[in-house]
Amino acid sequence: MLKNKKLNMTLSILGMVIAIALAYSVLVFLNKDDSKMQKTSANTEVTAQGLMYDNLGDFIASNHTFYNETLGWGRDRKVNWSKQREQADLIVNSLKKISAENKNLQTDLGTIRSLAETVQSGTKEKDVLIKLHRYFHDLDIGFNDYKDTTDYFDVTEYKGES
Repeated sequence: MLKNKKLNMTLSILGMVIAIALAYSVLVFLNKDDSKMQKTSANTEVTAQGLMYDNLGDFIASNHTFYNETLGWGRDRKVNWSKQREQADLIVNSLKKISAENKNLQTDLGTIRSLAETVQSGTKEKDVLIKLHRYFHDLDIGFNDYKDTTDYFDVTEYKGES
């Protein structure tokens, strides 16, 4: 009887280990498929339109969302630098075709380009990313009338005037 209890206990533990390993393997497999699908759809969108953004408002809002999702609410503690460099590439390439008539807004876009080029170069300075986030945040408020927050960093030259 004692042998049966030991055997049952050993088999139960072995079964749990196998179940956990199997579940982990499935999660890893599914996660790889998701990231491939996201890359493919993003590449398709960029290729189809030449750029991801149709206008300056979309450019600002999309980048603000990106930085919220990758740096906001404490996410800046664990930065994915390759993802940040990809976004910096997209920003720099987009700014080759996007401009503004407003002098202050154009100055801010120049600062954004400079910050993005710093990230593009491989520098791993969180302060640069945080500045980029703050520029897009304030421009989203001033240019797009973003109202999801009352926070304002006052880093931009453009304050919403025409």
